[in-house]
Amino acid sequence: MKTDAEERHGEAAESRAGLGARLRAWWKNPSIMRAFFGYTIAWLVVASALCLVAIEGIMEVYYRVSEEHRAEHVEVNAGPYIYDAATDELVPATPVYLDDFYDQVVFVAFATAAENYSQGAIVAGGWNRDMQVVNATMELLRRDPVYRVTDWGGNYTEADYIATDGSPYDPDAEISASDLPAYDARERAERSQTIAALTGEELGDDVLLSNVAYFVALDESVYLTPLDWGLRVAAGIVAPVVIFGGGALLFFRRFYRRYIAEPLASLGAAADRIAAQDLDFEVAPVRGRELGRLAGVMERMREALFDAYRELWRTAEDRRRLNAAFAHDLRTPVTVLKGTVEMAQTREREREAAPHLGGADDAEQDKTSDGVVPARDESLVVIAEQVERLERYAAAMAQATKLEDRTVALEAVSARTVAEVLERQASSYVASCGKHRELVFLAGDGLRARLAAEGRESSDGHSDALMLDLQVVEEALGNVLSNACAHAANRIGLTVDVNAAGFLVAVVEDDGSGFSAEALHHGCDAFYSEQKSAEHFGLGLNVASVLTRLHGGDIELANAPGGGARVTMTFATQRAKS
Repeated sequence: MKTDAEERHGEAAESRAGLGARLRAWWKNPSIMRAFFGYTIAWLVVASALCLVAIEGIMEVYYRVSEEHRAEHVEVNAGPYIYDAATDELVPATPVYLDDFYDQVVFVAFATAAENYSQGAIVAGGWNRDMQVVNATMELLRRDPVYRVTDWGGNYTEADYIATDGSPYDPDAEISASDLPAYDARERAERSQTIAALTGEELGDDVLLSNVAYFVALDESVYLTPLDWGLRVAAGIVAPVVIFGGGALLFFRRFYRRYIAEPLASLGAAADRIAAQDLDFEVAPVRGRELGRLAGVMERMREALFDAYRELWRTAEDRRRLNAAFAHDLRTPVTVLKGTVEMAQTREREREAAPHLGGADDAEQDKTSDGVVPARDESLVVIAEQVERLERYAAAMAQATKLEDRTVALEAVSARTVAEVLERQASSYVASCGKHRELVFLAGDGLRARLAAEGRESSDGHSDALMLDLQVVEEALGNVLSNACAHAANRIGLTVDVNAAGFLVAVVEDDGSGFSAEALHHGCDAFYSEQKSAEHFGLGLNVASVLTRLHGGDIELANAPGGGARVTMTFATQRAKS
C-alpha cells in the first residue's frame, strides 16, 4: 500500500508528464497567433543579442581608428569657466544659484586655479578610454581650433527675453578665442548683476566673480575622418537596421512558409483536385490549428463528394446497363412482331393474287353486317410502321448506351479538309430533308486565316494542322443538322471557325420557330422532345452533346437574334506539326 508521500510524488510526476505532453502538443501544432508570438519573441531575443555584439565590435574598431586622430588633441574639462580679463585667461569656476533659480547664478573662481593645461593633466576612464583631461586655457583655444566655446547662459534680463521672443540662450552659438574678451565684457555689462549678492562677503583677494561663464568642448567633427563617421553610423543605425530587419526577414519568412504558405499550397492543391473531380486521395493534415481545422473540413467535404460521386456513378451505370438491357430485350419481340407482320402481308398478297384458292369464300366470311370487307392491308401497314418505329427506337437506345464508352482517335487534319468535309456533309443532309431547304455555309475569321496560310511552311519547315477525330465531328454535326432540317422553314446556316483558344466551332442556325424556354434548358437531355414523331425520339441533340464532351468541347442552345434556333458546338483540338 502506497504512503501519502508516495501518492503525492506520483501525482506530481503525472502532472509534470501531462504538462510536458501539453507543451509538446502546443509546440508541434500551435495556433497561428501563438506561433507568430513565439517567432516574434525568438526574433527579438536573437536580434537584440546579435545587435549588441555587432555594436560592441564596431565601436571597438571605431576606438582604435579614432584614437589615432584624437591623440593629437587633449581632452578638456567642460567647465564652467569665467574669463579673467586681468590675466587674459579662463579660470575654472563653480556656479552658485541664487534663491534656487537656475537662471540667477553667480560663478565663483580662484585666480590661483588658472594653470597651464600641460601641467594639470588628469587621467580619466570610461567612454573616452583613459585619455588625458586638462583645464582649458586661452593659449590652448588659440593654438588648436578643434575646441568649441559656448555660453553657459543664465542671468538674462527682461529685455533679453523680449528681444529674442523668450529664448535668449543659444547652446549652438560658438565664440571664437579672439572674440571672447569683447564678448565677455559686453555680456557682463548687459546681464543681470547677480555678483552684487556676494560682493559684501569676505571672499578673499584671489576670488573671482562673474555673471557670465563658458563651456569648452572638443569638437569631434573637426578631426574625425569619413571612416570614423562611417563606423559610428554603422554602429548606431546600420547594424540595428540590418540585424533587426534581416532577422525579421528570416524569422517571419520561415514563419510564413511553415504556417501559411505550405498549408495554403497543400489546401490549394487539394481544392484543385476536388474541383477536377479527382477524389481518390486524402487531404493531408497541415500545420496551424486554424488551417488544420480547415484541412479537416475539406477532408470531410472530399469524403462526402466521393461518396456522392460514387453513388451517382453507380446510379448512372445501373441506368446505362438497364437501358442497354431494355434495348437488347426489346429487339426479340420486335423481331418476332416484324416477322409475323411480314408473313401476314405475304399471305394477304397471295390470297388477293389467287382468289380461286379460297380467297372468295374467306372474303365472304369476312363481310360485316353491312356487307363491307375490312381493309386488312391497311391495318397490316399501320402495324408494320409501328413495329419499324419500335425497331428504330431500340437501335437508338442501343446507340445512346454505347456513346459514353466511345474513344476519340485524334488525327492531323488540315483546315481545308475540315471545311470541305463539313460543307459537303451539310449539303448532303440539307438535300435529303425531303423539302426544299437552302444551305448557307460560312467560314469564320479564324478558319479563313488558316485557309489563307494553308500550304505555307512555318519557320521549322512544317505546316500547322488540327488534331481531330473528324468522324466524331461529322456525327455530332449530322445529329444537329437533322434536328435543324426538321424545324427549318426555308434556310439552314452553318458557320465553321477556329477560335483563339484553338477550338473548332460549328454553329448551326435555322429560320424555324426556335427553342422554347424549356427546350433551352432540357434540349440536350436524353429522350426529350417537344414534338416526338415516328422518326425522332429526342436523342439527336443528346448524342451531339455526348460527342462534343468526348471531344473535349461543349454544346450550347440558343435562339438567334433574327429568329430561329442556334446550336453552337465546340471541339477541342491540338495543334500538330504535319
